[in-house]
Amino acid sequence: MSNIILIVTDQQRLDTMHYAAPASPCVTPSLDALAGESLCFTNAYTTTPVCTPARASLHTGLYPSVTGMCTNIYQDGCQTHELADRPYLLSRRLQSQGYACGYTGKWHLGLGRDKQASSEGRALLDRWEKGYMAADAYLHYGTLPTDIGFIGDDFPGHGNGGNETPQFLDYLSKKHLRQVREHAYRGSRPGDHSKGALITSGEETSIEYFLATRALEITDQLTGTGQPFFLTLNFWGPHEPYYALAEDYALYENLRLPPWPSFTDSKSVESRVHTLVQRPEKGWDFFENNLRHYYAVLTNIDRQIGRFLDGLRARGLYDDCWIIFMADHGDSQGCHNGMENKSGHMYDDTTKIPLMIRPPKGLAAPAVVPHLASTVDIYSTILEIAGCPGQLRQSGVSLVPLLTHPDQPVREDVVVECVSAFPVIATQRMYRKGSIKYVFNAGGRDELYDLAADPWEMHNLVDDPTRAELLQEMREQLSYAMERNGDPAVPWFCKMNRIRNWAL
Repeated sequence: MSNIILIVTDQQRLDTMHYAAPASPCVTPSLDALAGESLCFTNAYTTTPVCTPARASLHTGLYPSVTGMCTNIYQDGCQTHELADRPYLLSRRLQSQGYACGYTGKWHLGLGRDKQASSEGRALLDRWEKGYMAADAYLHYGTLPTDIGFIGDDFPGHGNGGNETPQFLDYLSKKHLRQVREHAYRGSRPGDHSKGALITSGEETSIEYFLATRALEITDQLTGTGQPFFLTLNFWGPHEPYYALAEDYALYENLRLPPWPSFTDSKSVESRVHTLVQRPEKGWDFFENNLRHYYAVLTNIDRQIGRFLDGLRARGLYDDCWIIFMADHGDSQGCHNGMENKSGHMYDDTTKIPLMIRPPKGLAAPAVVPHLASTVDIYSTILEIAGCPGQLRQSGVSLVPLLTHPDQPVREDVVVECVSAFPVIATQRMYRKGSIKYVFNAGGRDELYDLAADPWEMHNLVDDPTRAELLQEMREQLSYAMERNGDPAVPWFCKMNRIRNWAL
């Protein structure tokens, strides 16, 4: 039984990876080296471009519409605010196979039982006192990693980048370190928190360094059990706020970054829900500045991943480990007329993710594959690696067969769900098969793209009369995929589009 490592970044674009975008200016030598040993995906999709539900899919093997974690916890549109401890959780499945499980980093799947223990929990309690009733059932109930079988760290809620968490502050204190920040800057979106600052006190004072250190410490705890282990290391970056090391930012400070082809001056949108993340008042210089900080944060993450992997080598663990690297979802960064953050749209900028699977040494040759994959498949993939019975694999499919047969796809289509990450709920479903991509916008105009001819999704074909038959076919196929996934919205989707039993 092999040890398994899952490394997850937050809100990382696929085009930061050189295996997918060789001309990317992002400096990531550790990930480049890992890619040279891995099965690398150029068409892997998240189950949803929102943090909580995407991460819930990793632990359950289910889509957000099934788990009820449809958007970020304790926000409108989320039906389940704490990840319930169920026998089918990934950690519980692995424990049943004799694995010890470890966790550090971003959680965002619950606040835990003690709501006073985090600033997010205290803010929630304040809302309760003012009449908020939607989450009353969770007042004395909650789940953190150690509640569901993990050894390691509990960081309630989102964690806001991790820089103010008690564990990190305690680490700095014990090491007689202090994080020094300069040149803070803010966004201008209503409700923006600080976009971040430059750290001038060295990499040891960064949250990324701390997480890699904790991952090695937890590795030692896990190996001490004498059991095979599963460890998941979850970075908060490169999601904003951007606390970049000054020396990393210097790599990009004077770099000119050309606008994406989809960044135009028209400021038009395909659907009103897109305006949730659109910044029409901002020029490219705003996003260029964001990208410099974004890349700088990712460069430090890369260095800490390299340090963690070196630690595995020093412990004699690296060669025999399975290592999966992925992001929970992507990032807009100015795409399609100045969109920021994520959610509100289904463009590949946020729905596509980096995904690499590195098997133990000598098991399979590295390859870059164009086949479709989903974050819902990670659960099934890890369970196959661990030797769990196939019938336990939930909604996804295992990606392990691609290691030995990289020319044979394991899925023919992929679905992405979303209800947005904002108080304005906007139900969306995305369906891709081959090069055709269809987007259902419940409150607005649908979208249809041919990615082979239009990789930047700039030409919506939904009103093209020559594509009417294709559009209907994609809607019908999406409805069947929704049914397979257990999506409760399927009859209403069919009714709105007059398909199947509702074709009247």
